Formats: sequence, structure tokens, C-alpha cells
Amino acid sequence: MKHAAKKMNRIKDDSLYGLLSSHKSSGTYVQILISEEDDSAVARLTDNPKNFQEQSREKYKNYSILTRLEIGTPKIFLKYLVPENLVSVLGPLLELNIPEDKVVITDSLKKDGIYSIETNVKYKLKVIQGIRKLLNMSPQKKYEILEKYLSDYQE
Repeated sequence: MKHAAKKMNRIKDDSLYGLLSSHKSSGTYVQILISEEDDSAVARLTDNPKNFQEQSREKYKNYSILTRLEIGTPKIFLKYLVPENLVSVLGPLLELNIPEDKVVITDSLKKDGIYSIETNVKYKLKVIQGIRKLLNMSPQKKYEILEKYLSDYQE
């Protein structure tokens, strides 16, 4: 009898973490690249960090990758959300405070698995602040994004 009750509690977990647990394997890896030579700052998102290595060799050889300490976050991974969730709910700029005419967006999530936002190096601080805000998102906000994504997807 106790064993059956334990199974019911495990399946029907209405807490925030219980609701997010079905998306535990989902995640977004973030990378910020800066090139003073090319006057460019790039924020890239993927669900698999191996995708960064495959594309980085030739295209981004003049760029330096910012570490998590330079970004100011304890991690460069966003749990429970994949890049498609973020782009569809937050918009193509991911709520980065950058003018739309100063940004080049490359959405190759279907092809390469990478979503890139490229802008001038003068917006470097805004890119870093926006990515920091994204990475430090509360579990409640993550759940809201996931819920909005799933409700739009089901309609």
C-alpha cells in the first residue's frame, strides 16, 4: 500500500521543480565571442556544446571566447530550456537591449543547431548583460517560458 502511494506522489508532482523535471534533459549552452579586429560581438546558443566546436574553427578564428567569469555568471548553461523555446517566446533578439538595425541574426537551429546574434563591439556590454540576465533566470521564469512555448505549439 505504501509502495503504491509513493509511485502516485512521484508521478503527480505539482511543485515547480516537479513540473520542470520532465524537461530535465533539455538545456541551452551559451557562448559570447568578441573580436576587436572585426569590430564584432557574437552571442551563440545551442543545445549541444559540440556544435560550437564544429563551426568555430574557420569562421571565428579572430574571436576570443568570454569565460563565465568574464560574463559574470556561475554557469554558461541554462537548464530546462532549449534555444527554440527561448527564441519563440522571448523573440529573435532574446530581449537583448540592442537596436534591431544593428544586429545580424543567424538562425541555423535546424541545420547546425546554433542560433547566433551578431552586433558591433560597442554593444558588447549590452550583450553580456542580456546573456547574464538570461542565464540567471529564476525557475519560475523558466517555467513561464516553457508553458508559453508549449501552449503556442499545441494550438
